[in-house]
Amino acid sequence: MIVLEYIFWFLVFLVFYVYVGYPLVLMVLTSKDSSLTKQEFILSIILFIPAYNEEKVIKNKIENCLALDYPKEKLKIVVASDGSDDATERRVRDFSDKRVAFYKSTIRKGKNSIINEFISRCEGKIIIFTDANCIYKEDAVKKLVRNFTDEKVGCVVGSLKYIDKKTSVGKGEGLYFRYESMIKKLESKYGSIVAANGSIYAIRKNLFFNLDLDVANDLAHPIQIADRGYKIVFEPEAIAYEKATSSPKEEFDRRSRIVTRGLTAFLRYWKKYHMLKGMWGFCFISHKLIRWFVPFFLIVILLSNFFLNSLFSKITLYLQLFFYFISLVGFFLRNKSGRLFSVPFYFCLINTAALIGVLNYFRGKRHSVWEIAETTR
Repeated sequence: MIVLEYIFWFLVFLVFYVYVGYPLVLMVLTSKDSSLTKQEFILSIILFIPAYNEEKVIKNKIENCLALDYPKEKLKIVVASDGSDDATERRVRDFSDKRVAFYKSTIRKGKNSIINEFISRCEGKIIIFTDANCIYKEDAVKKLVRNFTDEKVGCVVGSLKYIDKKTSVGKGEGLYFRYESMIKKLESKYGSIVAANGSIYAIRKNLFFNLDLDVANDLAHPIQIADRGYKIVFEPEAIAYEKATSSPKEEFDRRSRIVTRGLTAFLRYWKKYHMLKGMWGFCFISHKLIRWFVPFFLIVILLSNFFLNSLFSKITLYLQLFFYFISLVGFFLRNKSGRLFSVPFYFCLINTAALIGVLNYFRGKRHSVWEIAETTR
């Protein structure tokens, strides 16, 4: 029983550390102002938009890009189609503006494959990766690029905000990303953000490298850029808006893929790119690696509670059961919004997805192509 009690408390500590302790540690470490000096800075940029069957949103996306507050002669928009078989190509070719370029693969190869293939054709100092279904605030590009005045900055991550959060999933997703943004702000003080937002992040083109097909580009880029000694920073004023998903299944599938691809990247790269060293390594372990295994910790914590006889263990057992009951209610009320039920439901959804993502990795399942979430279009 004593061993079981030690295991129980150790796992409780890890769960607490991941969600509460780690942000508090960062707050203490970053109490001194170590923010970058920012000033307007104009460089030639490439807005790179991978697309697969995006006929519903690509027109609005290009119109948004063309309307950005950035010198026209310094802005290039590249839409790279990954075997789209809808009207995506026609929608893009309707634009006569010379700043809009369209590249296509006739067969579907996967997001990273078209990034590898077409980035080499682009000319510009900065590559901004974005998604077809997100809309940038007018000054978002200027806000991103100004961080590159510091030559030690290799990657800048923007802020993603969700709109149309009418369901439990949408509400939970919005709260989760606000929490993530808070952590990114703290990590940014050390130039140690461990993952980008796929909808809005920028890298120096001379730091671009070909991606393995089964890893997430918004994790793989920070990994190698950090290994080269460059900072990865957060720019909260560079804002992208995206419609929140209303489908628990879409969010579950997306989250499980993220974990599988993230674990693939870690276990493949950790030695090659020295991922566990320095401040960036500390942030990666705390922010990502331990968190991927939280669902396993939660299962052991719950099961161990049934065998511990103290009054406190009984209280924690009832609290856990109540929390999971509230989460179950949130599932049945998933088409409603309300934090009381949406937060526990979303917490359980993403942790169950993480569990499946880890298991999928060890089963040998990999993801090289991406599925669009229809409810976000």
